[in-house]
Amino acid sequence: MDNSQPILIGLSGPSCSGKNKASSILEEYGFYCIDADAVSRRVFIEYENEIFNLFKSEAEKRGINLKTEKGIDKKAFALLVFSDEALLKKHEDFILPIIEEKIWEEIKKAFAERPERPILLNAPTLHKTSLIKKCSFILYIDAPIILRLIRAKKRDRLPLKNIRLRFSKQKEFFSQYLFLNADTVVVKNSGSPAKLKYKLLQEVKKRGF
Repeated sequence: MDNSQPILIGLSGPSCSGKNKASSILEEYGFYCIDADAVSRRVFIEYENEIFNLFKSEAEKRGINLKTEKGIDKKAFALLVFSDEALLKKHEDFILPIIEEKIWEEIKKAFAERPERPILLNAPTLHKTSLIKKCSFILYIDAPIILRLIRAKKRDRLPLKNIRLRFSKQKEFFSQYLFLNADTVVVKNSGSPAKLKYKLLQEVKKRGF
């Protein structure tokens, strides 16, 4: 394989489909894994004041209190931005370019350490960034809606209506990859972790990894 450029592989899919489990499987296999959600959380903390000022007036109009003693209430913020397409876009327009820049910094560092090692981008909104064009292919993890709802309820402890609202914003994820003509492999995660591992390794081995 050509080691003059980083070998990037995308990992995406809707909420609670098993992306993090897939990432840990591939990390164990030898990939360098970048968690875009973790990068996003760091960026959110770093730019918390700017984000609060961007959405303060909209939150006040809706009677949502964004501030706590520890900073922005992330559940309240999620409720605000996921309730309005325009607000979600406003948030993404601000935060995604910063996240992308931070991810590129990590890619360069990982590539400098071991140029031959594949780099996995675990990024739910990969299709909204220019990173997708640099990926050799995309592993799209999917799972039955009922399993995803159970996982989300257990993990996030939010009312089902809030979870459904978030899920509804992700309905077009897969079609976006098709629209962008990305080489996308769907991996169904409806069984055990062992079955997911088998499917993932089967797919990456087909690609020569």
